Amino acid sequence: MATNKLLRDEDMIKANTWSCVTGAGLKKYQALSLNNGAVIQAVSSRDYGNMALHTGDQPEQVIFNRKLFLDSLYLNLENLVTAEQIHSTNIQIVDKSHLGAGALSLQTALSKTDALITAERGVVLGILTADCLPIFIYDPMTPAIAIIHAGWRGTIAEISRLTMDRMIHDFKTDPGNCQVAIGPSICSACFEVSSEVADLFGKVNSETVIPTESGFEVDLSGFNSYLLQHAGVKPEHIDIANLCTGCHNEDFFSYRIEKGTKGRMMGIISLQ
Repeated sequence: MATNKLLRDEDMIKANTWSCVTGAGLKKYQALSLNNGAVIQAVSSRDYGNMALHTGDQPEQVIFNRKLFLDSLYLNLENLVTAEQIHSTNIQIVDKSHLGAGALSLQTALSKTDALITAERGVVLGILTADCLPIFIYDPMTPAIAIIHAGWRGTIAEISRLTMDRMIHDFKTDPGNCQVAIGPSICSACFEVSSEVADLFGKVNSETVIPTESGFEVDLSGFNSYLLQHAGVKPEHIDIANLCTGCHNEDFFSYRIEKGTKGRMMGIISLQ
């Protein structure tokens, strides 16, 4: 791929439509461009507690946390669909037959999947993150939505572009009509990598690799923005939260900063 001009930090700030919403003293984060009456989207903060069933916390507490979060959005836990995330490029089309998958039990989560797509109203797509990128896509014409778990492995394997390709193939989505939001995730300053990993990113887009005195940093949000723009998404339709899970560890779980934290946030999106 040839490099193109990326959205830079100052552009993101001007175009930023993310907002912190507080209810009952608990914070969640929403992209205002997606929460338009047709779609509900949000990312939990650590105020809501751990959302992951696979990290050792009591399942009853995790289920309580999930219900509390979804109740705050007037969504039903029974309609939640989650996946067994493995940092892959596996993508699953979801319909109402999948309702409740992974909502109450890890064993029922969709197997080995890192991106979910649906055109069914009322289905709540969910992913878990603690530094990785939660990416949300809304195609208003079909309509259809997608949610992506993009760590560095999924990012370099181009899961965001592949998810858009799948929407084009299955739903005739026009990327130019899509609205994309990239939620709270680790920033480049907190994501120092080896030269081998830096080389992988640099071969695709050198602008997202920042040399430092001690090594290299990678801008994962910028890299995914680049991929999505090359898939046909308009730059002005990409809203990046600019909220680092490492820099703002008081609000978010961070696997890297907390050296293996058990906590995870949940990102959700649902067609209404």
